[in-house]
Amino acid sequence: MKQAARLGAVWLSAAFVACGAGRAIFNVDVLSFLAASGDDVIPYNVIGGVPQIDIDSSAQFSLPPGLGRSTTDSVQLTGAAVLENVTGSGDVAFQVFFAQTQGSLFTGTPYISTPSVTVAGPDTVPFLVPTTVSLSDTVFNATDLWVGIRIRLSTNLGPNLTGHLRLTQLGVRVVLQDKVF
Repeated sequence: MKQAARLGAVWLSAAFVACGAGRAIFNVDVLSFLAASGDDVIPYNVIGGVPQIDIDSSAQFSLPPGLGRSTTDSVQLTGAAVLENVTGSGDVAFQVFFAQTQGSLFTGTPYISTPSVTVAGPDTVPFLVPTTVSLSDTVFNATDLWVGIRIRLSTNLGPNLTGHLRLTQLGVRVVLQDKVF
């Protein structure tokens, strides 16, 4: 039942467009998958004086059947988030990963990576990520994928660094050599 609900959500959140020359375009609102499971908000509470720590969150999602037989031309990613720090000070960055298996999710290069921002006390920081494009990416030649969000923190001495990162946008545009049907 859960898989059927995911597949139904994909068809609602993915727009399929035929664009001639044997290509298909899928626009997928990945944020909707994360929001449904509560993984669009990642809380943190890290003791002061920690040089670096990663907090990871991941979720599996499904794309329409047939993608495993297609060849990916390009993948375009868009993302944005808001960091809401409550206490403490330090540096925070976030990254987005995709993989075909959960075990390989955080092992490669992130698809989206923001520079670190410094926060101190109550602070709200928007992360506006430039759109990224990946060519001939075989990760998206599958119907089941994993998305992973990582917050990378380093804290200054003093009170715990507490707050949360809220994703406000995470979209994927996949252009395929059409072998879907």
